[in-house]
Amino acid sequence: MNAMPPPLCAVCGNAPATYICQNCGRATCPNCIDATTLNCYGCATKATTRLGREYSQPLHFSLASILLMIAFAAIFIGMLLVALGSVGNLGPTSTGGIILIGPIPIILGSGPYSIPLIALSVGLTIVALIFFLMLRRRVL
Repeated sequence: MNAMPPPLCAVCGNAPATYICQNCGRATCPNCIDATTLNCYGCATKATTRLGREYSQPLHFSLASILLMIAFAAIFIGMLLVALGSVGNLGPTSTGGIILIGPIPIILGSGPYSIPLIALSVGLTIVALIFFLMLRRRVL
């Protein structure tokens, strides 16, 4: 059985083509393709503006990415507020929280106000799970 040789590069015509341009679909060799965008050099030169700068697309984030960034910011701000609030307070402290590992909840709490804090964390966990299930159904 004879294997077919790879096609020649559509840009230079000399080397065997091992890549496909993501813009125009031409078969290109490794020397004629931009490794960052996977566009052939013909398409890469067309993507420059009149001023000679490269064309850059604006960043578009999905709803999940935006919610993830907001969650990390809220966690960071919350930890910062807790750290700043505990500096001057040397009296009795209370903690409460919930950790979900799959369907198994681990509920933690200590101090005189641990019951209300645990109730708040359970309520927020239920709201977050409902929000997650609503988004999941909409996407699927």
